[in-house]
Amino acid sequence: MDTTDPTHGPARRLVLVRHAKTEQVPGKVDHDRELLPRGVADSRAGGAWLVEHDLVPDLVLCSTATRAQQTWERLAEGGDLEDVEVWDDRRIYNAYPDEILEVVWEASEEARTVMVVGHAPGIPSLAAGLADPEASDSAALDQLHEGMPTAVGVVLELDSLWAELGAESARLTGFHRWRGSEDDA
Repeated sequence: MDTTDPTHGPARRLVLVRHAKTEQVPGKVDHDRELLPRGVADSRAGGAWLVEHDLVPDLVLCSTATRAQQTWERLAEGGDLEDVEVWDDRRIYNAYPDEILEVVWEASEEARTVMVVGHAPGIPSLAAGLADPEASDSAALDQLHEGMPTAVGVVLELDSLWAELGAESARLTGFHRWRGSEDDA
């Protein structure tokens, strides 16, 4: 088998991230809400976790909302990932799962690991819809079905091209909630 062929190479990985903990300020525009110190610390811890688990993305697709942008920036700091290619895309902001999936379909086939930083309910709903219940890790699937709080990353693997990703076509292999120390924020 030719491992350079994108249809037969190692599995692609999609890391779906719900932004970290944010402020709740009455009257503030939702798109402009910022991370709390806990969100900063959790995101930095998530960046270190990504490196430790060999999940450094080749491409990040990030919502334009301030909290999503800050989540990626702190993930990058925590994992020393500043050189990763990032596409900021307003279509991810408070999007439905199918709208997020359309953005993922545009990823380069050379990208083996793609991360999407977005929001609930779109990110958790997309993860649940992509996960093949028969092939997925049952503990990770149970956690996902219980809910996806802030500062969580889920990992899905697929053997197809990005443009072929669809309902129940990926294996959910991990669900991780990042926790950092606010002293580091």
